[in-house]
Amino acid sequence: RYFPCLRFTIGILTFLAFLMGILSFMAPAWLERDVDAAKDTSLPDYESFSYGIISSGGVLKIRNAANNSIIDGTKYVWSFNDNWNQWEDLEDKAVMIIYAVGMLFILISLWNIAITECVPIKNQSTMLIMMVVWDILAALCLGAAVIMYCATWHNNKTLTAFCEDNSQDIEFKEFSLGICKLSWALYGAVATACVVIFVTGLNIIGAYQAKSQRRDAAFRHM
Repeated sequence: RYFPCLRFTIGILTFLAFLMGILSFMAPAWLERDVDAAKDTSLPDYESFSYGIISSGGVLKIRNAANNSIIDGTKYVWSFNDNWNQWEDLEDKAVMIIYAVGMLFILISLWNIAITECVPIKNQSTMLIMMVVWDILAALCLGAAVIMYCATWHNNKTLTAFCEDNSQDIEFKEFSLGICKLSWALYGAVATACVVIFVTGLNIIGAYQAKSQRRDAAFRHM
């Protein structure tokens, strides 16, 4: 009659969404492109480079020690933007804060799941409804952060210099990538919001299940 592993499924999916969201937040892979050695004088040793919300990195060429023109191989390197020069404008900071708040709501939902599983709670439907609220807020925050990022990335001087090509009249503007392309971390952020929305539906089913079970138990004791 009822989905027997519903709470376990909710917990696993919420945990995976949290991990995926954190990874997307930290990863240097929201916007990327191949590096042109002739034009990108600041990135001469990279094959490709990408920027994330709080980090950046790319595929670095490993040159031969004896002959600098020979490429022995490549490796992926990245680092956090500890000088924060990339994020000077208010909208850049807003993207970080809104995304972080969304992850906080997912963390609160995880905490509620842990309480529901570990502590005997008489009215579990109320707890599940609270989880629905947290998940909806989380999905809204993550979605808003992604949309705001795409709508304001052209105001970022670092990203504009990276993604705009004036020689070919390719403009980098709101919702227009210029010469860049979207990378996996941005898709990961969108996927996180989608998983959270799916978990919201499961929580609604769980709340109905808990109320039905409590109503059936009341009828049996009449």
